[in-house]
Amino acid sequence: MPKSTKATPVVADDRPSMPTDPPVVLEVLGVTKNYSDATVLADASFEVHAGETVSILGPSGAGKSTLLRTINHLEKPDSGVVCLNGELLGYEVRGDHLAELPARTIARQRRSIGMVFQDFNLFPHMSVLQNVMEGPVHVMGIDRDEARRRALDELTSVGLRAKAAAKVSDLSGGQQQRVAIARALVTRPDVMLLDEPTSALDPEMVDEVLQVIKSLTGGGMTMLIVTHEIRFARDVSDRIIFMDQGRIREIGTPEQLFTNARDERARAFFAKATQ
Repeated sequence: MPKSTKATPVVADDRPSMPTDPPVVLEVLGVTKNYSDATVLADASFEVHAGETVSILGPSGAGKSTLLRTINHLEKPDSGVVCLNGELLGYEVRGDHLAELPARTIARQRRSIGMVFQDFNLFPHMSVLQNVMEGPVHVMGIDRDEARRRALDELTSVGLRAKAAAKVSDLSGGQQQRVAIARALVTRPDVMLLDEPTSALDPEMVDEVLQVIKSLTGGGMTMLIVTHEIRFARDVSDRIIFMDQGRIREIGTPEQLFTNARDERARAFFAKATQ
């Protein structure tokens, strides 16, 4: 259970806030996660605005995936909190401490967060359409006709409407990941979390998934993306978070981090990434 709700400073770019900035959708405040004696996430703090695409970059083992999982309360932080549209995720304030919410309430909160994993997490025995309809019908209680309409709309958006009746097990890896994206979108989330969405794909399948993600960034979806596709992140991101050894070392625009990072470790990382 988190020990504190107190926000802590974060290394960030020092641009003045613009008065026309869109509202904050997601706030991460002082989140820390430990496994045994190792700290895998240390005092992470940042915010994401509506319609913004933020990529999380850094070396393997930097804590990037753990950060996403704490945002969605798949991992419970040891301290710090996450807020979505001003509401605490996973906890409520009781007197002077935080108490974990019931599982049903946490499940309701997760409806507002779309999650795309590295390994798809689809039901291989079901059809493509059934996979995408599962959440609206069984989690949100939407009637099957409406859920089917929504599912077909999202399959169209990822270019897979023609595969609606196919079994997931008959699809390529790139197609399966696009189904996973459609499944995350069908609940109409406020924010999308993508955890290395191309890492399990053969190289020739990576581009088809990246193109779908790029179309979402152009459509105004609020997105937080963990990726090793450095050039893609540079192209689509409004801001980039650089992490190393469980800490956020710097936050800034792609131009700032790729050409003029202030943190020494970030400078070395981006210099190597652009060679």
